[in-house]
Amino acid sequence: MILIIVLLYVAFVESTHFYGGTVTWKPVDNTANGSKIAIMFTQSYQWRRSFGSSTYCNQSIIVNQSPKLSSGSGTLQCTTTPSSACGSYSALDIGEYCTDFSTVVDSSSGQISTIENITASSSFCVAFQGNAWIGLQSSNCGSTGRKRRSYTSSKSTTKRTTVSTTTITGCYSTSAAWSIGCCLDLTLRPDGFINTPPVATIISPIQVPVNTLTNISIPVIDADNDYTSCRWAQKTAGFDECGDVCQTAPGSVLDGDNCMLTFNSTGKSAGQYYAVTLMVEDFYDQSTYTPFSSVPIQFLIHIVNASVCPLKPTISSTLSACTAIQVGDTFSFTLTVVQGCSGTTLQDFFTMPPLNMIKGSIVQVGTTNTWTITETWTPTALQVGSQVYCAMATDSAQIQSDQYCLTFTVVTAGSLPLCPGEAPPNTTTTTATTETTTTTTTDTTTATTTTATTTTTSTTTTATIRTTTTITSTTEYV
Repeated sequence: MILIIVLLYVAFVESTHFYGGTVTWKPVDNTANGSKIAIMFTQSYQWRRSFGSSTYCNQSIIVNQSPKLSSGSGTLQCTTTPSSACGSYSALDIGEYCTDFSTVVDSSSGQISTIENITASSSFCVAFQGNAWIGLQSSNCGSTGRKRRSYTSSKSTTKRTTVSTTTITGCYSTSAAWSIGCCLDLTLRPDGFINTPPVATIISPIQVPVNTLTNISIPVIDADNDYTSCRWAQKTAGFDECGDVCQTAPGSVLDGDNCMLTFNSTGKSAGQYYAVTLMVEDFYDQSTYTPFSSVPIQFLIHIVNASVCPLKPTISSTLSACTAIQVGDTFSFTLTVVQGCSGTTLQDFFTMPPLNMIKGSIVQVGTTNTWTITETWTPTALQVGSQVYCAMATDSAQIQSDQYCLTFTVVTAGSLPLCPGEAPPNTTTTTATTETTTTTTTDTTTATTTTATTTTTSTTTTATIRTTTTITSTTEYV
């Protein structure tokens, strides 16, 4: 019996199941001014589906929203000391509702949102910490190279820069620890509101063929329409943003202003995994360098063999970059996948969606190389604010499409459905112009006694005063 217990314990601590995710928060009301502020914490994680029952997902689990992924296996804890600085925050279970799964990339995705009442003006950090990532290639042991880096923390005034590295490594870590979290600051912004951090997401793992340059775009939306940028996560005395994978991903270049990662797989081997840990920050505008907040985005890159056919599947839809939806409205949209290589079929369509978005069946259009998938979503009151949706297609030759992402803004029922920065629709402007003319006449008479001639001069001055009145009317839909 003792031997069995020891073996079970070893199997648990050496497990490798974490695929990444993101954690964010937002005020339920950004104008709230009481002693307690309702804050919604949203956790989104991805797991190795085949790890066991705790990370397993299928369509029945999605529909029934039970059991939760990784329920009881960890908490989102306040890491700030002393604990009195945590603003009455209580640790949250990380168990989340499964939103999708993929047998091809062996991944389950999930999300959960929870509201807590936090002391006004609080400032503290929360994180989910544990181990282990799947076996990773690392750049912090036995490697050589150069890193060029300018850090930006939530309290820093360091200027944002593009970050790059030329590090190449063969170091392997079987149990790298993770730390994924963010810091809250409920003090008022210069515009008098409580800040709402940006929202970002990404699918994990992303497959990258050997000996290629791959651009990976991080989709970001900010409810305050702030300027956003990305940086590499870091570990400081104040907060651990990244556990054992804080280093720049080997062979990568990060364009921070555009949240674009370029990954160079030259010299790497199929089967290797690389972890990417980034922070997305929001700023009042592009000229400021102190962020309001920083939220994590962590994911895996999986190196695969190059295919004989290099053409990727492509995903498209008719939606704009951002779509606004009212709470309670059922919204559907269709995605189209076109196969790049002849003779292939669509094998997998994996998504990282908002909670309650239901993916329909994959349908082939006749006998063409085109496929469609319909997503249906009825957002709830807990989802008011910014939401990000990402999808990735894999064909029968194991060629993966680029990640395709859409952003949504959920508004309360009866509110105008507007994305950040959008003006109200059906706004008309009427301009009325009136003119007033004033005429002044001056007569001058000159008398000459020597010639007995009289000259009369008449001068007329006309002044026009123009008055313009602009009336703007907006039609509001309720």
